[in-house]
Amino acid sequence: MMYCIIWKRNDSDKHELFTNQIFETEKKAIEFKDKQKSMRKKHDCRVVEYEYKYFNGVKLDGDR
Repeated sequence: MMYCIIWKRNDSDKHELFTNQIFETEKKAIEFKDKQKSMRKKHDCRVVEYEYKYFNGVKLDGDR
């Protein structure tokens, strides 16, 4: 499986890709996310299984 990082911008109601980088493991994606200063809690960043739908943004179940 491949993993990616998605986030919800302040002015958007959809989650979209934070970076075009795809990770081999969930652990590597989490490590990358934790190193980014721009990924603050207010942006609702998540590590998820990679799916093409995140390029255009998607509203996730259980969004805050």
